[in-house]
Parts: sequence; structure tokens; C-alpha cells
Amino acid sequence: MARVKKNRLARGIAQVLALALVLGGLVAFVVTQRGAEATASAQRAGDVATGETAGPGSDLESSVLQLERASRVTVDLPKVVTVTSGPYTRSFATQAVNIEQALREGGVQFDDDDTITPARDTPITEDVDVTVQRVDTTTETTTESLPFETVEVEDEDLAEGRTTVLAEGRAGEQVTTWTVTTVDGEETDREATATETVREPVQRRLAVGTQEPEPAPAPAPSRSTTESSSESSSSASASPASQATAPTSGAWQALAQCESGGNWSINTGNGYYGGLQFSASSWAGAGGTQYAPLPHQATPAEQIATAEVLRANGGWGHWPACSAQLGLR
Repeated sequence: MARVKKNRLARGIAQVLALALVLGGLVAFVVTQRGAEATASAQRAGDVATGETAGPGSDLESSVLQLERASRVTVDLPKVVTVTSGPYTRSFATQAVNIEQALREGGVQFDDDDTITPARDTPITEDVDVTVQRVDTTTETTTESLPFETVEVEDEDLAEGRTTVLAEGRAGEQVTTWTVTTVDGEETDREATATETVREPVQRRLAVGTQEPEPAPAPAPSRSTTESSSESSSSASASPASQATAPTSGAWQALAQCESGGNWSINTGNGYYGGLQFSASSWAGAGGTQYAPLPHQATPAEQIATAEVLRANGGWGHWPACSAQLGLR
């Protein structure tokens, strides 16, 4: 509402100024006519003094001539131009021929990119509303990350199910240049004019194990079978784990009791072996294969030595349930 009142006030002021210009023109016209009449009277007096008198029709001709001259006088009334540009509006009186001339006379700033409605060359024949939209073009750049790919390479020397990172991946970088157009400060168009990859992405390479695990050994003979075999043949020997005495106390014995019931030679076929229930990959990774291919084939001391390597690298967390139950961590 305040903006409407402001526009009306501006238009009223412009109209008052236009009326003042008209009145000023009329006053000038009256003064000019009176001057002409005075000049004509003086001329007639001079003619009488010199004895030169005009013919009978001279007064009539003079009046006709004055009326003809007066008919040629035209009064070009100023027009009110109301200009709106963004949030601002103002009005002014002008006698300009077209819109562009009026804007320049009124001190309205604009350039070749701006949009003017009505068009700049539109003649001004009456009061007119003009809209000037400020059109600007700028350049911006944006940076985008380019993701890297992960490539898997089979490795027959690596146990099946295991992976090893051969090379870490790295994201690339791409820069895009944009041409941005705004009208009265609001973005109306955005166009990508150039795209450049400033850094190429680097692949992440993984080695995937394909080596099949060794077949599990045959189940250990039952106690009665072992005793029978011992009695029937003196050349038969027990498994490596049974040749060594297992510890009777300590953290490792307690852990073995929890994990396998204290059976250091156990192989139940579930993928875990020996008193401390190593997996084949954990056993190999900790160096246990220097003692035996699989954990249950090694002595309790060898199993404990390998377990110490695991504990040094990851703590008791390698045996999460039992170590928590025994209060080892």
C-alpha cells in the first residue's frame, strides 16, 4: 500500500510540473501577442506621421495575418513517465520523443543488456509506465569429485576368502565453468561453458585369494581304538599334540578349556582347529605353519606360541567370547 501511495504522489508531482510548463508556454504566447500588437500600433502611427496611409483593407489584412500566425502556434504538453526498476519506482515529466530519450533525460541508468518495456524506440504520445529490468551475466566455477573404481585381481597364492589391498584408490577432481544470468538480482539461467578434469581418479586394486584350503585330516581315532592299536602294535605313535603335556593352569589353559573343552587336538570340521580354535587363515597369518599345516596338528606349546603372536597384534579380542567370560579383557 505504501508503494502505491508513493507512486501516486510521484505521478501527481510530475503532472503538476507538466501543468506548470503549459502555463508558462501560454504566458509566453500572450506576451508575444501583446508585443506584436504594440509593434503594429507603432507602425501605423509612423505611417500617419509620414503621410503614408494604408489602404482601406490594411487593418483587415493585418488581423487576418495575426490570426494565421496564432493558428500556427501549437502547444506540446509534457508527458508523465513512471519508471519501475526492481523495488524502486519514480515519475517525471518529459517532452522526449521516445522511451530511450526520456530515460536519459530522467537520469535513469541502463545498458545494452537491460530489458526495457515498452521498447526503447517507442514514441511517447501519452503518459506511460516503463519497466527497466537489470540483466547481468557473470562467470562461476564449481569443483566436483570424481569417484574411483575398485578392481579385484585373483591371487592363487592367497587363501580363498581373503583380500589384500594392492593399491589405495584416490578420487579425481573436475572443474566446471558456468555462465550465470540474473534479472534484477535473481538467477534466471545457468549454462556450463567448459569442463576440465584437473585430476584423474586412481583405481583401488584388491587381491582376492583363490587358493583352496587343504583338506581336513581324517578324524582322530577313538580312545578305545587308540588303546587297541597301542596294544597290538608297538610301532604306532600318537598325534603330535598328544605327545606333549598340555598346561594344567594359566590363562591359555583356561582359554582352551572354554574354547575346545581343553582338547588341543580337536578338529570338529567347523573350520576351527586345536585347543584355542584357530582358523586356518589366522594360523597361517601368525606363522603357525612353521610348526604344522593346521593348528590341531601342532603341540600345545606351539599353539600357545602362535597365539602369543596373535595376542600381540590384536589382544585377547581374537577370542572375544571366552576372553570376556574369563575376564581377560
